[in-house]
Amino acid sequence: MNDVLIVYSAEIMRRIKSRPFLIGLVVGLIFILFIVKAPAFLGGVLGNVGKRIVLAGDPRLTAQAKPLLAHDFTIRRVVTSTSAPAPAQLRAYRVSTVIALSRGANGALRIAVYSRNPGNVHTDTLRRDLLPLNLQLATSLHARRITGLLHIPVTVHSVGAKFASSTAQNAARGIAYTLIVFLYMLILINSQFVMSSVAEEKTSRISELLVASVDATALLAGKVLAAGTLALLLLAIWVGAAVTLGSPAGGAASASGASPFGLAGIFTGTIITPLVGVGFLVFFVLGFLQLSTMFAAMGALINRTEDLGSLSFPLVMPVIAAFFIAVTALAVPHAPWVVAASFIPLLAPFVMFARMAVSNVPVWQILLSVAINVAALWGIALLAGKLYRVGMLLYGRAPNFKQIWTVLRTN
Repeated sequence: MNDVLIVYSAEIMRRIKSRPFLIGLVVGLIFILFIVKAPAFLGGVLGNVGKRIVLAGDPRLTAQAKPLLAHDFTIRRVVTSTSAPAPAQLRAYRVSTVIALSRGANGALRIAVYSRNPGNVHTDTLRRDLLPLNLQLATSLHARRITGLLHIPVTVHSVGAKFASSTAQNAARGIAYTLIVFLYMLILINSQFVMSSVAEEKTSRISELLVASVDATALLAGKVLAAGTLALLLLAIWVGAAVTLGSPAGGAASASGASPFGLAGIFTGTIITPLVGVGFLVFFVLGFLQLSTMFAAMGALINRTEDLGSLSFPLVMPVIAAFFIAVTALAVPHAPWVVAASFIPLLAPFVMFARMAVSNVPVWQILLSVAINVAALWGIALLAGKLYRVGMLLYGRAPNFKQIWTVLRTN
């Protein structure tokens, strides 16, 4: 234990003072600033594309249509001419779209759209906004009567759901999605850093001195625990930065600028309950220790740093699969294959947390998943320790499968 603490403290100090850690910290904060603020900015810019219009037609029609369109469009000018405008006219109006209204032979409303960017025309929005006017022209009913008939009240009642409203459900999904992305980034970045650190020590022959003075298992444990501590530190900084920057809660980004990275309400205890928060930390630690231990063991088998990519790729694949399954679990947390994935080591740290965030997961399933993953971590640590010992002592060529199998079978 004393050797583990010595390696742990030395690794912590070395990593904190290292330039890659500081650069990663700054780049991570810049990335969080981007993902929090960019969707709102881009949503505002892109959402206005095609919505600055000139309204054309008979004054009686445009007078009735203008308040209907004002909710979704910015009307820069109202004109009477319904003929196709020239490009110079659009530039003079400072718009890219002219909407011309007229009445057909049957008295129904007809809409002609002239645009420099036809792909940006919001035709469905036009139909929805002008539907009351079209019905009024066809039926002679009062506009208020038609508007009242079109607005059908809908009440949603939850049945065994975790949240009583769609707003809370979407907020939980946004927060869970953000934390899953953080989990994904921290596990991959720090695990690969452990792997590259081990490989560099071996290729530079520093490991010979380390193994001569410190037990290989203690060396491996100290490195992995130090990386885990720094990963938790980065997580705390990133979450704090995202909350401070005021990221909006919600699901996927939309044209209105909602960010998929929502952390608003994370500390209220209503959207992300204390149980879910503890579950995230537990599964974060389990997932990180599982992956980083495997990465460290594989790093000990490398004799050239050029081989890092080829050996790390098979270990990255389960993390990528776990991320996509977890994102799916946010939408269908009770699907049988999702439930099964929440017990599988390497996948469970992502999937079980996603299920816990958006649904009521039975306590026995959470405890069973934790137990399975703790047992898996124990087995991974035993096997990785053996691989680490044999790998750090072999130079010149990577151990063959027969040597690895022989080491794994020995006690």
